Amino acid sequence: MSITQKELADKLNISTATVSRALAGSEKISVETRRRVLQAARQSGYNSRSRTVAVLIPELHLTGYFGEAATALFRELEQSGFRPLLLSARHLDLLEELDICGAISVLALNGLERSWGKNHILPLVCINTAPNHLEGIYTVSSNDEQAMRIAIRHLYSLGHRKIGRLAFYGSLMREDNWNSVARGRCFKEELENLGLCPDFSSYISDTNSCIEAMQELSEQGVSAVILQDEELELTVLQALRIMKYKIPDDISLVAWSFAGVGERVHPMLTTLVQDLPQLARKSCEILRALLNGENVIGDVFVDYQFYPRSSTGACRR
Repeated sequence: MSITQKELADKLNISTATVSRALAGSEKISVETRRRVLQAARQSGYNSRSRTVAVLIPELHLTGYFGEAATALFRELEQSGFRPLLLSARHLDLLEELDICGAISVLALNGLERSWGKNHILPLVCINTAPNHLEGIYTVSSNDEQAMRIAIRHLYSLGHRKIGRLAFYGSLMREDNWNSVARGRCFKEELENLGLCPDFSSYISDTNSCIEAMQELSEQGVSAVILQDEELELTVLQALRIMKYKIPDDISLVAWSFAGVGERVHPMLTTLVQDLPQLARKSCEILRALLNGENVIGDVFVDYQFYPRSSTGACRR
């Protein structure tokens, strides 16, 4: 049977409260004491009897991607017999006060995986962020390279040879965004593989900056644009409406989006949608395996769902 916190405390001749804080990564415990506790816990096969899983998000602002991802995780965790608990990245210090059996990170930016093993024995699974296999931390990620290849080859099949992309600032300028780096890398590689012109990439923040970017794209002869981030769709559609552009006659659009959005706008958008229920399912499977001491084969990549609609058409340039 798994050793208890009290048995660990007796073994190390320290208090149960100290063991609890050390296992939770409390900074109130000295580095040496935490190291001793974690080492003893690993050697003794310690496993929390709690069924509570911390779902880590950047902040308690549950809209867009984070709201969709958290909802999918909550459903899957409850169906798997776990109790989900939502925790903001601003309050990770609360982990030392919680009785949890593990955590699933939906932080979107890399970093936590590098420090988790130094402070925690509990398993961590990352969704759409980097893994750390040295610490037994795995990622379940949307297959962004597969999605970008689908988008470019779809446009290529329609005769488009000058393809641009628009994104939020963080997608183009930050190297710690797991998904965005993969999307950008594959975008450039696929253009090169097809012998197409160098890409035009631009970040936008509002309708006005979108208008400027689209005008510059048009001047360079771009006939199709990939919207690299979810939640860009309405801003781009509004900008094109102001510019009196017709879609797809003047410009074709492929958008990263959420389920149920593409078919509710006009024209209906060709979209790439993350399979969030499958991401949640695979994350729970890895977490369960880690809790049971089973081997995890490796990271998991979940394919996107592709919905071709009327926002893409034959190139007319």
